[in-house]
Amino acid sequence: MISKQYISKLKTSIEAADTKRGKIVRGTHELVQDAKNAIFKIHRGELKEAADLLVSVEKRLAKEVNDAVKQKLREQGSLKAAVEEFLEANYLLRVIEGKTLPPKLAFAPEPDEQLSALSDLTGELVRAATLEVTKQRYDRVKEYRDATEELFGVLISMNLRGTLRQKRDDARRNLRRLEEILYDVSLRNR
Repeated sequence: MISKQYISKLKTSIEAADTKRGKIVRGTHELVQDAKNAIFKIHRGELKEAADLLVSVEKRLAKEVNDAVKQKLREQGSLKAAVEEFLEANYLLRVIEGKTLPPKLAFAPEPDEQLSALSDLTGELVRAATLEVTKQRYDRVKEYRDATEELFGVLISMNLRGTLRQKRDDARRNLRRLEEILYDVSLRNR
């Protein structure tokens, strides 16, 4: 009834796709870790080291993205996670350095990856602001609050659904946290 040749072809196709997906998962795991490490370095003030690491991640990530596009696997979850983590680290470094967003990249990130990274960036700005308070650099806290307010304004202007809507809600909470930090600082400095 069903051709054995047909079944064999389906099996070969499925196995090939699975092999390609496995390669993407293995290739992106280290990229996610390196992007997270860059964020850690940024918070420690090691901006040059973080920038160098992000240049390396970008080159490797561009290759992964281009390969995935050719294989029609661009929507692979682990690849999207690596792109989002890289963008978040890259955006954080640019905000800390007072540069504008978005940067010119060696590959084209998807809109949902960019929005996700922008949303997650607000959480990193809360962390950065907290560290600045411990160093009594209150003007930086205000800069991070302003940046978060601008980011939230962008996110609220869009009709987001699903995970992106949840991330937008997280950004709202992060803005509130930054406002509370500024309020507490203003009370202490009276």
